[in-house]
Amino acid sequence: MESFDMLNTPVGKILRRMAIPAIVGLFFNTMFNVTDTFYTRFISPDALAGLGFSFPIYLILIALGVGLGNAAQALSANALGSGDRRRGAALGLAALSLTVLVIILVMAAGLPLLTPIVRLMGALGTALIESVQYSSVILYGLLFFALNAVFNGILSSRGDTKSYRNFLIIGFFANLAFDPVFILVFNMGTAGIALATVLVQLVGTIYLGRKVRQLKLREQTGSIDRRETMSSWRELLSHAVPVSLNVMTVALGVFVINFFLTRYGADAAVAGYNAAIRVEQVFLLPIMGLNTAVVTLVGHNNGAGRLDRVQAGWATGQKYGLFIMLIGFVILFPFRSFWVGLFSPEEAIIRAGSGYLSVEVFAMFSYVFLNMGVSTLQGLRKPGFIFIIGLSRQIVLPPVVFYLLGDIAGLGVWGVWWGLFIIPTLSAAVTALYTRRKIRSAIALQQQAA
Repeated sequence: MESFDMLNTPVGKILRRMAIPAIVGLFFNTMFNVTDTFYTRFISPDALAGLGFSFPIYLILIALGVGLGNAAQALSANALGSGDRRRGAALGLAALSLTVLVIILVMAAGLPLLTPIVRLMGALGTALIESVQYSSVILYGLLFFALNAVFNGILSSRGDTKSYRNFLIIGFFANLAFDPVFILVFNMGTAGIALATVLVQLVGTIYLGRKVRQLKLREQTGSIDRRETMSSWRELLSHAVPVSLNVMTVALGVFVINFFLTRYGADAAVAGYNAAIRVEQVFLLPIMGLNTAVVTLVGHNNGAGRLDRVQAGWATGQKYGLFIMLIGFVILFPFRSFWVGLFSPEEAIIRAGSGYLSVEVFAMFSYVFLNMGVSTLQGLRKPGFIFIIGLSRQIVLPPVVFYLLGDIAGLGVWGVWWGLFIIPTLSAAVTALYTRRKIRSAIALQQQAA
């Protein structure tokens, strides 16, 4: 049962009521990652770089879970908005069964590929060992990550962002206790960081699974035959695949960034970038929280044919996001070296990370338009563009722009930093224009039908 009326409650109130718990949860999730990064200093000088090389692999591994979770949220929200509660429940159940099947296949295929992939990214020596150890443990616990994403999608489609917030808060404090035990007591290195993460995800699976059970989805659907299940799987995959591929492009984009950073600045640049994006994530949290709220709001109102509220949700999300990013800019820009220094005392790492932030802080405004457009398109059940724009900004453009700025213009590492400003800015402009066109087109078709 929805916690409030998605079709009649003022748009701004819905976004605030859903986004604030999501933001709080994401803050603790980011602090979770910050804790992991902090404890790398007790392992070895190469551990932070190893964690940086692991990041794109981590994104690839969880991509399908993220996509299925988003599909469960967006499609269930549309079904609920149209008044079809049975269909909303059936999609949630189908997402769970499909997730188990897909993740088992990914786990079976992934383990032999880990070491070759990390080597391909340029990791050597201790950084290679630490990266493979971390990624291997994450792979074994992958099912918990994926189930939690789908559980969150099911709950968020009904306006419940508090349950996932509660899990992330509990997870942060659990990780705060687990990390020093596995690293300092058992001397497990980055494998200990990964094991702590997997255990936290297991706790989340138990807690969120109970919350979803309370929705009584099975009672709402009754019997479901194989044909209906296969139909639901196809519908979910049609939405999940573009979203998952978009997440994978982010992972491959990090691979591209690491390749050029290693080429220009060795492991110090990779470590500095890894520390800096941890800082950046904190300041982008409100946008991530707004993403969750916009998908659900747009999904419900799209399902109900309330396209005026779809347009209002998109516009209001952008206004909130820009205001928040302005505050973030004032806090981040003057103290960027201090924030990076929290993760490493090494001068070369601080210099690289603060250099990235000195440029990237101006690109943070573009992420508002990019994310609000992507979330709106997900709620409209039009995810195809998401993969296209992701492929362009993560895979196609970066090698060209980095080479032109880094090699041809001779900027080296600074060519990568400026490329990471130029590419998101262009992508955000295209996404905003495309989203506006899709909303206006849908409104025009509705008016013609009337």
